[in-house]
Amino acid sequence: MLKLRCVFWLVFLVKMAGVAQVTGKAVVDSTRVLLGDQMRLRIELSVPNDAVLEPLNLDMVAADSVFEVLAESKWDTLGTAGDKLRLQKNLLFIAWDSGYHRLAAIPVVYKLGGITDTFFTRDIPIQVDLPKVDTALADIKPILTEPVKLQDFVWYIVGVALLVLAILLVLYLRKRKKDLVVAPPPVVQLLPHELALQQLEALQAQQIWQSGAVKDYHSALTHIVREYLENRYGIQALEQTTDEILVQLRQRDFDLALAQKLGDVLQTADLVKFAKAQPPAEFHEQAMAYARAFILETKPAMLVADATLPKDV
Repeated sequence: MLKLRCVFWLVFLVKMAGVAQVTGKAVVDSTRVLLGDQMRLRIELSVPNDAVLEPLNLDMVAADSVFEVLAESKWDTLGTAGDKLRLQKNLLFIAWDSGYHRLAAIPVVYKLGGITDTFFTRDIPIQVDLPKVDTALADIKPILTEPVKLQDFVWYIVGVALLVLAILLVLYLRKRKKDLVVAPPPVVQLLPHELALQQLEALQAQQIWQSGAVKDYHSALTHIVREYLENRYGIQALEQTTDEILVQLRQRDFDLALAQKLGDVLQTADLVKFAKAQPPAEFHEQAMAYARAFILETKPAMLVADATLPKDV
């Protein structure tokens, strides 16, 4: 029993000796500040050379919604005294509520000789005042006047002159437009095969399938062919399926070989558009070439009269 007591007092004395080895103080610039003003808290410590300080835990200050820590400096060494170091750290605070408050004690945790201990600063009373409001009304000063000068009206004169010139210009242009009656250019009506061939040239120049948009390419290609069939043969090719188009062409005594080839191209394009099929790369160019050849082969024959021949008497 005596041994247990001795061990207890030995541990207690060692603990007390460790606490006594760290001393310090906390000082603020002023214990009376205005609401919203920043204040500085300076922590000064005297610690043994082999002591290791832990980062400050400011949760106790943050828990008080009145004060907020804005900035924290590093520990600065002020000097040495024997086997101890003199350290200093600055904390920047701000108060968000008026009245009498107490800044909570800040714990400083350190390790010394394998033992972790804590030194607490003292809590500090701080009076936070509201800024004074100046309620005194100043005398109304008379309005300053200055003599009228021509320079004060220069921009008004320029503005009026520009407005008059603009009105005159509009009137002149309207009169000139009435005098010059220009006939509208004649509307060039392209034949179905001419329109389709132009559209195929534009589609090929865009190089859509080369950039990976295979579905868009075949959608545009088949739309051009269907529109040509509708304009050339008067069938509703844009609104019908491929099989319905082929049926209508056969009813018009259309060439069976051309109809079969057209059906193959349209059906393969349908698989690309709706079933996400992936035909070989050469099919894209072949489809373009066939569409062009099909249009050229089915365009209407045109008879051109030779004006140099003599007329029959």
